[in-house]
Amino acid sequence: MTDETIEFNDVVERVKAALAGAASSTGATMLPTETADEIIEIVYERNFMRSLFPAMPMSRRIVKVPKLTGSISFHQQTLAMTEAGTASDESRQATSEMTLELKTMIANVPIGNYLIAYGVEGLLTVLRDDIASRLAYNEESLFLNGDTETGSSYADNINGAYHASTNVTGVDANDNDYLLLFDGLRKSASAAVSVSGAFALSHLREGINKLGVHADNRADLALIVPRNLEVQLLGMTELQTVDKYGAGATILNGELGRIYGIRVFATGAIATNLNWTGDYKTGGSTVQNKTVALLLNVRSPLIGNPTVADRRFSIGFHDEPQKDRFLLVPKQDVAFGVRYADAVCKLHGINTI
Repeated sequence: MTDETIEFNDVVERVKAALAGAASSTGATMLPTETADEIIEIVYERNFMRSLFPAMPMSRRIVKVPKLTGSISFHQQTLAMTEAGTASDESRQATSEMTLELKTMIANVPIGNYLIAYGVEGLLTVLRDDIASRLAYNEESLFLNGDTETGSSYADNINGAYHASTNVTGVDANDNDYLLLFDGLRKSASAAVSVSGAFALSHLREGINKLGVHADNRADLALIVPRNLEVQLLGMTELQTVDKYGAGATILNGELGRIYGIRVFATGAIATNLNWTGDYKTGGSTVQNKTVALLLNVRSPLIGNPTVADRRFSIGFHDEPQKDRFLLVPKQDVAFGVRYADAVCKLHGINTI
């Protein structure tokens, strides 16, 4: 083995170590010293729902989470002449449970050794940032648009079947298949407001009413809107923008402003090619030019995070010398569920701008 071969192999290993976030002595001189923990911090920062929804550490793959389905009842205390009183009717909290299951999102990125050999290893820095950005977007889209339905060759999925020209946000076995991991907020919502036209604040008020007891504390509510509706909201005087909150206000990453005290977040992960029901459906006279917004109590969704660091997020490598390359394999385990479907209201049939 020549000195040049030894030096090249050393460079490859150092680049791999730097990508994986190893110590400075194993490659930080070639690439920034971001670690796997720092990458996942970027993910948490860019996906606003990571700071908006509660999270549960999971040491097991499947966890049963209890939830209330009925509350205790209070009664008047009736006193007899002897002041002995009578016992009130018994009432107990009715409980059920939801299942949180950790599932894996994984990528497979081939990296040609020649990229390193000819001094363009800086490309890997860009690649690593792209991994963090894409993972953040995929999480955001999964929490919003996830649907486990695969019937009718994915046509029954709320996102519709993938088509390269007519429905790039659809799903199939190879495209956007991460959306099949869980049922997200759009699929889980049981409350609904039919807008069937331009969005107005009266629709938001109707949504608050539909949430019932889940809307008692306005600080627990959030409105998630697509980007094209964000533009419309910015023109409304009722939107209190972040710059007007005043000192001491708690501002979450991605927060657009507040309406009626409700925090508003905008996202590019909500499709604008939906029908009036808020799903993607083809056939007949269906017109796919609508979008949706979601009003919800933020205590209802629950994110599950593995306590095992390697499953939280990691980057693995697999050498393929016969192809003169190695594979970069980032992966993450995550769980997601909605405890109370009636705490999520879908405002559907909103005209796109």
